[in-house]
Amino acid sequence: MYKGSTGRRLVVQHEQPRSQLRGSVHVCRRPHAPRPSADMATTAPETAPSSQTSTNGPLTDTFSEYVHRIMNKWKVPGMSLAVVDGEDTYAGYGYATLPDTPATPDTLWLGGSTAKAHVAAALAIVIDDKKFPSLSNGWATTMSSLIANDFILQDEWATDHITLEDVICHRTGLPRHDKASSGTINGQKTSPKDITRNLRNLRLASEPRVSFSYCNTMYVALGYAIETATGRTLDDLCRKKLWGPLGMTSTYLDADNAEKSSHKVASGYYWDKAAEKYCQVPRVDVGELGAAGAIISTASDYAKWIKCLLHRAEPLSPAVHKDIRAPRMIGTTEPMAGVDISLYALGWVRTMYQGHVLYTHAGGLDAAGAQIFWLPDVRFGAVAFANTAMTSNAAGEEVIFRLIDEKTCVSDIELRWTFMIEHMTGDVKDTKRRLFPDHPEPPEPSSIKTSELTGTYHDAGYGGFSLREETHPENLDETILVADRDNMTWRYQFQLHHVSGNDWVVYVKTPRNPTFMNEFHPGKVLTGARGEVVGLEIKWTSRMGGASEGTTIFEKTNM
Repeated sequence: MYKGSTGRRLVVQHEQPRSQLRGSVHVCRRPHAPRPSADMATTAPETAPSSQTSTNGPLTDTFSEYVHRIMNKWKVPGMSLAVVDGEDTYAGYGYATLPDTPATPDTLWLGGSTAKAHVAAALAIVIDDKKFPSLSNGWATTMSSLIANDFILQDEWATDHITLEDVICHRTGLPRHDKASSGTINGQKTSPKDITRNLRNLRLASEPRVSFSYCNTMYVALGYAIETATGRTLDDLCRKKLWGPLGMTSTYLDADNAEKSSHKVASGYYWDKAAEKYCQVPRVDVGELGAAGAIISTASDYAKWIKCLLHRAEPLSPAVHKDIRAPRMIGTTEPMAGVDISLYALGWVRTMYQGHVLYTHAGGLDAAGAQIFWLPDVRFGAVAFANTAMTSNAAGEEVIFRLIDEKTCVSDIELRWTFMIEHMTGDVKDTKRRLFPDHPEPPEPSSIKTSELTGTYHDAGYGGFSLREETHPENLDETILVADRDNMTWRYQFQLHHVSGNDWVVYVKTPRNPTFMNEFHPGKVLTGARGEVVGLEIKWTSRMGGASEGTTIFEKTNM
């Protein structure tokens, strides 16, 4: 049974040159500031520690300096890195919590969507065991046969025929609908069952099995179906079938259990460019995401997971290892940044890099990021956890590809992530023209007073909100409409800016971390026969490529 590295752990501390650290791991610190004391709790140390599980291998002092430069560039305060190269496992770097709690191989991190591969592997083991009659059809088992009264889609054929395999490789036809995910319902914590039952209110973007459509909501439903079929919680199932046998004692799908651990959970941050400091993001329980992204773990534990995959080791049978690696769906059809087109397997993206098969997956939350890679033919793998939104993924991927490139060739990861982050979260010029290229100049005035748009709106799938008037933060002569959605998983805010006539730009922002979400969608005010406001239509549009994610009509409920 594979227990991971058997090497003796040697923890060593390296001092990073001060010239490399300025601006990277400090909060509100001027050059030459003194070291922190008891009355300087918000100020980080001048130097960042690095820890590792071995004094030989790829994580040298020179590499440590490189990691700190990358963290400084992407404004990431802390990172834990584990590398599995052949039979040796290593780990390292930075600050888990500012100002002075270092990140270590045993720091607990939010792993986001890297949870999908764990749940998929646990389900593959259960299917291979053949002990549950309800799963006798294996991956062809339909979701409705497991949770019939809860799994209802807006298309009857899809409801009856979508299988476990369809869900696990994102070919159900349901788009992301992430902004429909609620954290609470009527003041009560949302459960995976609640999110599953909300599927009936969410529109499909295509027919099943036609195209790849990444969907966290469907993975939440998958987790609920697995729990129903096995009679175990996902945390219990993964612990019994996977984590326990691998010796992964610090991995959880239950935040309460993680908080009871002797290891500390890393804090999340974003970089305030104007103030040139890190701002802490309050951690929220995203347990309702379940199989889609509720995992909490350490770099040390993930090294054991990677090593098992690389060596086709127990507790996974040969059949399960084959199942995990088998691609099920085409993800992308265009190569980019040195990697080939992508296929989707059991919670893994499978691609080719410099002639080598590469499996990877990212995880991202509002103040955390994880990147995991493994190349089976060279028995190399690595994982990076860090504590910012998106820039963690950029830094982690750049660091890991530096290691991969020692075996292959150089890639342009920095350019790809710079483009992606700017495209996903940066300010976009001329948003109105992009969304409404045909709107008249000068714009037509609204036929409805802004005050008449205030009030409550509701959609069965996306829930309700209340619009209020606020002064435009950059134009005191303009009034915008704002709605706080603090009950939703991502705690976002709608900001409506008038374009022309009944057309509005609907901005989606996260005030608690302005670097996490900065979306914009075309909106239209709907009126009735008497000219009264009856609803708000939002066309959800992906910022990456502009693909449609469907339309939602929020009905006005206080007319």
